[in-house]
Amino acid sequence: MASIQRPPRSAWRAMLESAFYANSVRKTTIPELYELALKQSEVMATSQPFYKPEQFDLPADAKILVSNDGGIVGRTARARRLVRQMGAEKGEYLRILSEAVYQLNKREGLWLEAIVGLHPDFAIKANLISPATDAKNMFDWGINFAPWMKPWMDMYNDSRQIDEPDILVLADPEWRDSRFPDGLVIIDEDENCAALLGLRYFGERKKGTLTLAWTIGTRQNMVACHGGIKTINEKSPVAVFGLSGSGKSSLTNSCNHAGTLDENEKVTVIHDDAFLIDLDADNTVALEPSLFDKTDAVEFNDPSIKYFYSAQNVAVTQQPDGSRLLMAEDIRNDNGRCIKSRDMFNHADSCARPGSVIWLQKDPSLPPVSKISDIGLAVAMGASLSTMRAKGVENVPVEELAKLVIEPFANPFRVHPLMVDCQQFSKLFKLGTECYVMNTHAFGLPDKEINITLQLSLTIVTNIVRGTLEWKEWETFPGLLIPKNGAELFGADYDEKFEPTNEIAYIDFLRKRMQDRVTYLSNKRDLENDMESAFIDPLVAARVKIDKMLHPI
Repeated sequence: MASIQRPPRSAWRAMLESAFYANSVRKTTIPELYELALKQSEVMATSQPFYKPEQFDLPADAKILVSNDGGIVGRTARARRLVRQMGAEKGEYLRILSEAVYQLNKREGLWLEAIVGLHPDFAIKANLISPATDAKNMFDWGINFAPWMKPWMDMYNDSRQIDEPDILVLADPEWRDSRFPDGLVIIDEDENCAALLGLRYFGERKKGTLTLAWTIGTRQNMVACHGGIKTINEKSPVAVFGLSGSGKSSLTNSCNHAGTLDENEKVTVIHDDAFLIDLDADNTVALEPSLFDKTDAVEFNDPSIKYFYSAQNVAVTQQPDGSRLLMAEDIRNDNGRCIKSRDMFNHADSCARPGSVIWLQKDPSLPPVSKISDIGLAVAMGASLSTMRAKGVENVPVEELAKLVIEPFANPFRVHPLMVDCQQFSKLFKLGTECYVMNTHAFGLPDKEINITLQLSLTIVTNIVRGTLEWKEWETFPGLLIPKNGAELFGADYDEKFEPTNEIAYIDFLRKRMQDRVTYLSNKRDLENDMESAFIDPLVAARVKIDKMLHPI
């Protein structure tokens, strides 16, 4: 067995675990949930076949089901409350949770089991309880993770024993409290449990579960990763880290890198969203067998729909022959999503420790690619990863979408202290993993930005894996190297477009971006006691050098 069960050590877990044993709750299965979802009033059944239904014991004629979530089609981060940060309010939140459990147990409830982690070194059992009226979300959760059925059960039963209790997730989208119009998420990461109240969006269930799995992993000397990882031609794996919209999935899932890979260079994708790097076993473990991807680029009757299991927040249209088909491309709303099989490309459930880590940034002060030569700076650039929010992915005001934000290690789902991630990534780099920064947005001053295309980004990754890039010091930014042979590899105009200049306006712009990073990390250290100076000092040193360039004595 992969986990050791013990009595709850907190009131939070005691409340949530007890909810599973109410007379109103019964265990359910993927086949039953499919039938319940078919009858769910707001669910739409398409005429398009479910991919390989036999693997989930579904009927041979099972179809892709679509659910839409009303006005909220993305995560609501502001609903989250961490038990370790509640302070004097803890008692009131306990009362709220107790009442929420009571109200849920007054209705018919379903209990679904699944497995998070696809390797015998890391497989954690997860449990979800929801009202029966939320069957579609439960179904999607079950097929997103490894369902409690063969062959995944066999892997779990043979897996390494981990001294951690099972993951418990309670989700009640029908919960309402006028004090929490955006819903409420309560997470006790020490006890591996969470309550998701008043939230319909499936992504809350997926990421809430992953949040707990990542935290468990860090306690097992693993690196928690919200990113993608792949191998090319069986060389050392390359991992990319970025939020939705940064190119994370596009860079991970591409099989030919815009034609820059040779036919004999085999791509094996591990996952494009969630994995753990085991620093003791020197391997990488995927956490989910399926992909939860955006459908904004999925055209009508797109061949990729063949691999779909389910969809959320996409349109359905009826043809003259009566068939009902998906209509994606974010026509209906932003952030349309699907759950699909990794069979659409060559894949594996694990690989070796990555040889390269790439921080995907949306920061116009940075060139398309640079290599980090200092371990402290490598951690600092990950801990201050800059990006812009992807439209529709998060439930945030429109004005916030235009702002550059810092999201450490591109993981807004982290609930353990930031310093834990800093220390784990530092260990990874000390083992020899190299670190790069890639700006996948645009380069240059405001109103003079030059777009960085996906093809260029894919070409850069190809050359990182092949080891064909040659590097030179970036004099303005100590610790960062820039390509010496960029024009040779990426086009004759690469240096003209993307090599950083010594123009005062650009250097001042770069300094402001550096200061944003320094300020963010300093606040983490000084206000939250969640950062070490060792991971700030390399950025301060670079800023000091720029200050001397801007204001020579």
